[in-house]
Amino acid sequence: MVKSKDRDENSNLFSLVLGRVFILNALFFFFQALTKNLFPPMLLPLREAFSIDNTQVGLLVTLVYFGYALARFPSGVFSDLYGCTKTALAGGILMAFSFVAIALSPSYPIMALMTFILGLSSGIYVTAGYTLAVIIGSRKRAATATAAFETFGILAGLISPLLVTFFVLYFNWSLLFIVSGLFLGLVTFLFYRVRSRADRFEVEYAAGNGIPSSAGNINKEKESKSKKEKLYSQLKASSAVFIDPRIRKFIIWSTLVGGLGALSWTGINSFIPTFLVENRDYTYETANQMFIIVSLAGLLAKVATGWLADRFGNNPVLFTNLSISVVLFIALSFVANHWLLLVILALLGAACLNTNTLINSYVLRSMPPRYQGAGFGFFSTAYTVIYSMGPYLTGFLSDFFGLSMAIRLSSFGAVAAAVLILAADRFIPRKLVETLSER
Repeated sequence: MVKSKDRDENSNLFSLVLGRVFILNALFFFFQALTKNLFPPMLLPLREAFSIDNTQVGLLVTLVYFGYALARFPSGVFSDLYGCTKTALAGGILMAFSFVAIALSPSYPIMALMTFILGLSSGIYVTAGYTLAVIIGSRKRAATATAAFETFGILAGLISPLLVTFFVLYFNWSLLFIVSGLFLGLVTFLFYRVRSRADRFEVEYAAGNGIPSSAGNINKEKESKSKKEKLYSQLKASSAVFIDPRIRKFIIWSTLVGGLGALSWTGINSFIPTFLVENRDYTYETANQMFIIVSLAGLLAKVATGWLADRFGNNPVLFTNLSISVVLFIALSFVANHWLLLVILALLGAACLNTNTLINSYVLRSMPPRYQGAGFGFFSTAYTVIYSMGPYLTGFLSDFFGLSMAIRLSSFGAVAAAVLILAADRFIPRKLVETLSER
């Protein structure tokens, strides 16, 4: 009996991972991750293609993140009102269009607009996609579903430098965007074909958890009215995030810590391949191969970072990560030895790629349960807007002072975030944080 039960559970897990809806949704997530990961190894070709400087090419990366930030909260609203399936489908269609439109952009201003729309489309998709992955996995396999789902995003980060290098050296950068758009268009079409099955997952999940569903409801008018009333009720209740001074202080502090810390990393990370080519005389191909180390180290350090945070607390580990990253930023700008550079890149990936996880989990853990959605939604949107400015800022500084000095100056965000953690008791007394989660 035990072996039979184990076989059934393994079979269910196998069918989950290989299910058509799950795989297609995970492929959406893969392309969503590409929207951000393709740009750092592609800044040099884009700069040459449009005859622009580092400020302008950095702005392209900033616009992707900025559009992504602005669409994250609406994505959740659309998912509640119209269902995750329809929202994910809309995001996929817009992403596919944006990829192709970027490739066909005749001028820099048009391309800048298209990169913003690309970021916007990825933000529209992401909340719906995550939620749909959990729904397909159900509560019993939610962690497994999320882990399998996120693997596709990690894969995008690992192979992006190789994809960019291959297309730039043997074809051209625009063909990569066209191919990405066409493949995503195919995925979107296939997802459209199985949308009824995805809707059924949503209906079954909603019925099993006693909540109204936006998918497959026969009485559309009644269901729509119920959803809108629920949305207005949630928005009214979430006003406490701004009215309650204790919650407001905590959100502002967390937003500044997360935003400023990520500001440094997003800016510097975007220009690492460019820095290796122009300041360390590596070939374009070698620089992008070295850049893979950053993503790989971040992946390998993820579990260890989570364990350390659970063992010693989020803030001490976050402060340590930020302090180490500042030292590594400065070292990166001075060191020329090949092996030392590889070590620095690996340590940067391990330290910096997991800081978002630390601050995210701290906010979710500390917020009152009834305000977690609104509080975290505002926090994640605001701090993403802040760190989206990193690539533009680093590019701007590099045009005036050179990339080495720009990297040193860009580390100020991580320094400011570390100082805010040290001074946390002045802004948000420890007792305040402890009482927040009890409310």
